[in-house]
Amino acid sequence: MVSFTFTRIILFAAAINGAVALPMNTTEPEDFSILSRSGTPSSTGYSNGYYYSWWTDGAAQATYANGGGGQYSLNWSGNNGNLVGGKGWNPGFSGR
Repeated sequence: MVSFTFTRIILFAAAINGAVALPMNTTEPEDFSILSRSGTPSSTGYSNGYYYSWWTDGAAQATYANGGGGQYSLNWSGNNGNLVGGKGWNPGFSGR
């Protein structure tokens, strides 16, 4: 009896696995294109004793560069895309 129940469980699992593994309809094209990132990749860290944070979604050409002291430069071309960047003090640092 135990082997009969075990066999039924295995057959049931195989049937579920086969149903899930069925191939998708490949006759209809789908657009899964990925936008390529351009410019400076997102990052955080310290530069010349100042904390900096830079994030972009990569939808536009955007470059960020740390300068001396608390200075930085930002170039953004295009009327789309999102970005946030700057240099200053770390908001998570308890000494400020």
